[in-house]
Amino acid sequence: MVTVRKANEGDLSRAAKLSELWATEGITYGLGANTEEILRNYIGDYFWVAEIDSIVVGYITGTVHESDGLAVIGKGESYLEVDEVYVHPDYRSDNIGHAMVDKLLQSAESNGITHSTVYSASKQWQKIVGFYEKHGFKMWFVQMYR
Repeated sequence: MVTVRKANEGDLSRAAKLSELWATEGITYGLGANTEEILRNYIGDYFWVAEIDSIVVGYITGTVHESDGLAVIGKGESYLEVDEVYVHPDYRSDNIGHAMVDKLLQSAESNGITHSTVYSASKQWQKIVGFYEKHGFKMWFVQMYR
């Protein structure tokens, strides 16, 4: 059974190890691993972990920003930026990522924040787009390289 809950100090080491695993997977362009110190700054309403049998198997972080007048969010409006979502490879087929996104978005909405953005540098961008579309996200722009 998966439990998704707000992260606490005791989760920082395991979340940092998951971040290191993510960086070594090579599935995201330019990703560097987070340290416990970096992750500590997220503790609050926008840092959640997923655990199975008391073992942290995923984490999600977000930050609240005020729009400078984005094409999709009016000037002065607050919005949540989904910063990182990671689930250990052994648990990716268990909908844990979806459960964590739901919790993060619900937390923002309970704080009166109704807009959210997400950016991804995943090499599996087709899967990522489909993943976030299931949570009501729409494409805003595309940036490519060659």
